[in-house]
Amino acid sequence: PIGKLVSYRTNFQESWLWKNVSIGRSGSRKLIEVVPDTTTSWYLTGFSIDPVYGLGIIKKPIQFTTVQPFYIVENLPYSIKRGEAVVLQFTLFNNLGAEYIADVTLFNVANQTEFVGRPNTDLSYTKSVSVPPKVGVPISFLIKARKLGEMAVRVKASIMLGHETDALEKVIRVMPESLVQPRMDTRFFCFDDYKNQTFPINLDINKKADNGSTKIEFRLNPNLLTTVIKNLDHLLGVPTGCGEQNMVKFVPNILVLDYLHAIGSKEQHLIDKATNLLRQGYQNQMRYRQTDGSFGLWETTGGSVFLTAFVGTSMQTAAKYISDIDAAMVEKALDWLASKQHFSGRFDKAGAEYHKEMQGGLRNGVALTSYVLMALLENDIAKAKHAEVIQKGMTYLSNQFGSINNAYDLSIATYAMMLNGHTMKEEALNKLIDMSFIDADKNERFWNTTIPIETTAYALLSFVMAEKYTDGIPVMNWLVNQRYVTGSFPSTQDTFVGLKALTKMAEKISPSRNDYTVQLKYKKSAKYFKINSEQIDVENFVGIPEDTKKLEINVGGIGFGLLEVVYQFNLNLVNFENRFQLDLEKQNTGSDYELRLKVCASYIPQLTDRRSNMALIEVTLPSGYVVDRNPISEQTKVNPIQKTEIRYGGTSVVLYYDNMGSERNCFTLTAYRRFKVALKRPAYVVVYDYYNTNLNAIKVYEVDKQNLCEICDEEDCPAECKK
Repeated sequence: PIGKLVSYRTNFQESWLWKNVSIGRSGSRKLIEVVPDTTTSWYLTGFSIDPVYGLGIIKKPIQFTTVQPFYIVENLPYSIKRGEAVVLQFTLFNNLGAEYIADVTLFNVANQTEFVGRPNTDLSYTKSVSVPPKVGVPISFLIKARKLGEMAVRVKASIMLGHETDALEKVIRVMPESLVQPRMDTRFFCFDDYKNQTFPINLDINKKADNGSTKIEFRLNPNLLTTVIKNLDHLLGVPTGCGEQNMVKFVPNILVLDYLHAIGSKEQHLIDKATNLLRQGYQNQMRYRQTDGSFGLWETTGGSVFLTAFVGTSMQTAAKYISDIDAAMVEKALDWLASKQHFSGRFDKAGAEYHKEMQGGLRNGVALTSYVLMALLENDIAKAKHAEVIQKGMTYLSNQFGSINNAYDLSIATYAMMLNGHTMKEEALNKLIDMSFIDADKNERFWNTTIPIETTAYALLSFVMAEKYTDGIPVMNWLVNQRYVTGSFPSTQDTFVGLKALTKMAEKISPSRNDYTVQLKYKKSAKYFKINSEQIDVENFVGIPEDTKKLEINVGGIGFGLLEVVYQFNLNLVNFENRFQLDLEKQNTGSDYELRLKVCASYIPQLTDRRSNMALIEVTLPSGYVVDRNPISEQTKVNPIQKTEIRYGGTSVVLYYDNMGSERNCFTLTAYRRFKVALKRPAYVVVYDYYNTNLNAIKVYEVDKQNLCEICDEEDCPAECKK
């Protein structure tokens, strides 16, 4: 007989059916919904609102179970590493009342999978097993992943000659054996008249990069913020963990909304997405509001002057797009700020020290004072209410002006003076320009401080306010070349100020005159692009061979655009220059299924730099291991862990510290082996400064080195295991 056609189960949502419905006078409403593919018990709850009877809630959730006569359950790992031998485990269930022989087939989808011990050309592998009723029967397949990225696991099981069949498909992530090193090289051009210019780009690919790991892409953006807009979901790759880092999810969406409205964009789905993300970020940020109206790094650590100013100025702008924001809350935060002014007019730090350059106490508080004044000046209510505070602060800045020799202090003070319309604003900008560096070959201008991106971004904001747009283009050129592939910058403040500056500049440069041709040359190939004024939101991509070392891009015509070469390669964890001391010790647990790892980290001080900024330790686990909800024990008490995040299905743990010094910061992490893996790749632990990720240390470690013969089922074992 011919078995019935079967569809693959792919929808495994853990919650569903979020609906608002209106119930008419009949008092009932019938809903017909498609249940997710998971075979499990569901709990249905709800509430109602009535103008007469008020709020009603279901007293006891309604339970129902989705079942099948015969079905398969997966127990797959979240991720594996390429080239490892991994056991994929499944369980068969039979509710038909009699015992049957089941044929189970695992498919090699798109040649992503290698069946260990089988010919490389096999497209599927079928096993048979007896399945009694009411008993879960395990079955497993020993495989290797051939390619990086996502690997489809497609399995089908059938009994009774195909009359009862179940099939499912899930995706597991295939990670590289090494760390991915992303790179981006950018060139910006702005031609007022017809010009023809060639931009040579040499790719900085490490000679020790893993074979086959290099990926190269070319992007042509006729609109400055195209990359930012297209990457709303992935704007930052840094994990969110405290009040300041949460603003990462909040601020970039404000800036993108500013830009979309400024150019009259009709892309409503992007506007809606940014608005929703803005609303989520606002709700998260309220967790860090203190009882006095200020905002703190953690929930109960007291207010921070810097963070309160950061939140206050952002909320003011966000209020244009979401109605959730309470104006009284913003006003109270700025009132708290104003109350922290010193009698001299300056503002001193309060709260945890995590952004050291902004705290700037050793330089008479110029940076922090300027930052607070910016927050007050950008809020119309505060600008009038605290005019005396602002004037007093401006007097302090003007008195300090002659002694400001730090470019970061001067850049933020100049922008504050521009906002205030201060009489010294032009003098400040000229002094700032004198402190800049110029790269004539790339037509770039920047300021070489310990935080050059933020410094240069404040300078660009001042150029825009002074309406010196042409002079600002070299500054913008340098800024856009510092972004990550996602469109963000290396840290929170870099992203906040950098995107703000680029947005303000982009609003002033219209793409309406664009009319040019771009020729991309690589090796012996060429690709042509024609751009006109109607292509303001277009990105063009072309795949480039991985052995390419040099590109040549020729632009001819009128207008402006962004040329981006985005590439990446995998690099083994060697030759890292450590700025932290990192020690790992595997402890004896007496069990092959438990891993206990003691981790100790400390900062290596240099000269006056005795402590790091906020520090993060990320522990990645070997394939097959996961942690439970409370994986950390035996931590040192001198500098406690502020937050712990469990990521990627329990395969990675991130720990946050306010900062680190020379003291040893230790903890023990416990993980458990859930899956069998052979030819296991080393895992790693990395510690880094959140604000300067170049300050880091990384170490690899290995656990039990099982071989194929120890984990394979008899029928899967290669010939050498049977000798």
